Amino acid sequence: MEMTKIEKKKQREAKELVRREKQFKFKENKFYLIYLFMILSLVFITDEIASTISIQFQSNIINDFFVNNLNMSYGEGLSLFSALGFITYPISLLMVLYRPLADRFGRKPFLIINTFCMALGLFIVYLSREIVVYMIGGTLMGFMVSHDMQAVYILECSNEKTRARNYSIVKAIAILGTLIIPLLRATLMQNVSSRWHLVYLVPAIIGFILSFFALLFAKETHTFLAKRINYLKTPIEEREKKSKEEKTNNAQGGIINALKFAFKHRQLRCLIIACTFFYLASLATSTYNTVMAESANMTEEAITNALYLYPVGNALATLITGFVSDKFGRKVTIIAMGCGSLVCYSVFIASSMLAWTPFLTGFAIGGFMGCYWGAGDTIGSIMFSESSPTNLRSSVTVINTLLNGIIGGVASIISMVVVPFIPSSSFGYFYLCLTIPGLLGAIIVMLKFVGETKGLDLKKVTGLEWDKVKKIKEDKK
Repeated sequence: MEMTKIEKKKQREAKELVRREKQFKFKENKFYLIYLFMILSLVFITDEIASTISIQFQSNIINDFFVNNLNMSYGEGLSLFSALGFITYPISLLMVLYRPLADRFGRKPFLIINTFCMALGLFIVYLSREIVVYMIGGTLMGFMVSHDMQAVYILECSNEKTRARNYSIVKAIAILGTLIIPLLRATLMQNVSSRWHLVYLVPAIIGFILSFFALLFAKETHTFLAKRINYLKTPIEEREKKSKEEKTNNAQGGIINALKFAFKHRQLRCLIIACTFFYLASLATSTYNTVMAESANMTEEAITNALYLYPVGNALATLITGFVSDKFGRKVTIIAMGCGSLVCYSVFIASSMLAWTPFLTGFAIGGFMGCYWGAGDTIGSIMFSESSPTNLRSSVTVINTLLNGIIGGVASIISMVVVPFIPSSSFGYFYLCLTIPGLLGAIIVMLKFVGETKGLDLKKVTGLEWDKVKKIKEDKK
């Protein structure tokens, strides 16, 4: 019986090997990378819209579902809304099974599926007239946004000298694409709070179209194909004879394998600690609409004006992140962007609370988001990827996503307990108090314990490089 299983596996892998080698030998034309990056930029726009749109309509959603329908105070509604988010956590945990599949089946299928499902989530929210339907659409969006397959594509299709720069350029274009949200607020929504659903329809249609474009024009990445072909060419019997550690290092994906690998190696362990501190500050990234609407009492028109400058500040900070990262290194970038986050969020609080021009308010919170997620992407997407072997790369980045959810959840619980008991005018100061220690802790860990990854060849990274550095230092002592 066991021999039958092995023979079936050999036949299946032989067929896959022929298919993968054919894909690897296929010669793209000289314009392929240009239109691939164009597609990835547009997919990234859908991703950015799906990840920010509900944040930018947070006050509208809470007023619609909780304040108006259930006669709650805004603080009570915000607390209940945060609590309902925990209901979706078991579904979100499915990412530990879903995302590693890209290390087994390739990047392209999941680029298509993720984009289509983000669009479907946006469309479901457009149809929602009660909180249950909204939660279904929002959960689907949140689940797919967390996978960032377009980011994996960009990193694996770029050389080691331009990897971070290409990522930042594509993401900056995507962020500027979110200008569609304030445009739709001013036109379809007409700055009427109860019409917020309408804004979700247009990005949903765009997402459906882009998933079809990805199906037709995107090819599998050569980095994945090379690693997969090498694995398939290794006889099954030879794989079985390998030591336990070798099997973990060469496993074809899986969150358990990724966790074992991460905790065995110094670099990834330290990145996990840095992320734990970093995501304590994440609550500020999802509550700026509440600060503007409730703490600062800005009108819908003023919020719309602020959101016109939000993508500009965000895109500028994102673009700077990539160029600094490729020029000066990942660690310098994280430290600089972490400090920039603190400055921009402080300006946002001052500008909104003191009723300065909404354009400065929007630019400042956009700068905060760009700096914060520029540092976050450098840690979570770039450094996690550059510190992991290809066969575990997508799986290892799930750890970063899990940390975001878990630590962000802890921050949300703190908020749920505190928010109902403080005046709405103090919300912004409360979020600032959570942001400062989180960012400072991440900066210290990055400075002291994490190794630089700038310029590494992703095809040759094993994840053991920093363990060797530590051993050499110990030997010298």
